[in-house]
Amino acid sequence: MNSSNPSSKAALFLLPAVLLSAVVFLLPFVWLVYTSFKTQGSGSLLLADGLTLKNYGRLLDDLYFVQAFGRTVWMSALATLLCLVIGLPVARLIATWSGRAKGLLLALMLVPLVSGALLPSLGMIHFLGPLGVVNGTLKMFGLIDTSIKFLGTTTGVILGMVQAFLPLMVLPLVNTLSRMPRDVEAAANSLGAAPVRVWLRVILPLAMPGIIAGSVLVFCAAFTSFVTPQVLGQGKIATFGTVAYQQAALVLDWPFASTLAVVVLVAIGLLLILTAQFNRLIARKRRIAS
Repeated sequence: MNSSNPSSKAALFLLPAVLLSAVVFLLPFVWLVYTSFKTQGSGSLLLADGLTLKNYGRLLDDLYFVQAFGRTVWMSALATLLCLVIGLPVARLIATWSGRAKGLLLALMLVPLVSGALLPSLGMIHFLGPLGVVNGTLKMFGLIDTSIKFLGTTTGVILGMVQAFLPLMVLPLVNTLSRMPRDVEAAANSLGAAPVRVWLRVILPLAMPGIIAGSVLVFCAAFTSFVTPQVLGQGKIATFGTVAYQQAALVLDWPFASTLAVVVLVAIGLLLILTAQFNRLIARKRRIAS
């Protein structure tokens, strides 16, 4: 008779949290989707009556927005690849260390995450600027005569994304590599495998869960990034995040800005679904192999 009481009490305790989550997170998303099917009256900021697909048609018809979407995709993919190339050896180093050294390295990796998006981007301005560290160092060694332009270019934006989102790649990799048996690599070396072959045939397959998790996190963060492209791109690099900001804050076209946001949410949702299917496929192959 009393067996259902604990679950009922737990449901009552969880009810405020569920309601708060629905109000804070679910309702804004519902309103965002609803607004994306609305338009504004001529010369007015008020929403017009009726629902329409006009905003989605405009998104597909205007080449500017299509190019901004494609640019955001390939920049995010390249930033993800660079984070993976840099993050793998860094994560491997952190995973093999222990004690205070490992804790210090993990703390350093967390600094960009806890400092927000603006501070790292402002730091990259001084790092990549005409009188910054990169150009100053190259000039000091006589490698260049004039400063290389990083700010206001896709290269500068991508470098800023890598700097900002590298921890999102490293931390899942550290978690995965730390659980990898230490004797596996030693066994491969004892059998005569070259270091490159050990990485390709032993470490990478075992680190695949961390690679997938880190890649999804970095890609989603880069795809939805606004501050880094806006600051380092100096308003010259149109990504989906900067375009959505322009439509909402400058043009004041909230229905079309909502449409851009819905497209981003749908794209991320599809990516997560494909990632989940890929993980199931890998798990199924491992079960068959075992």
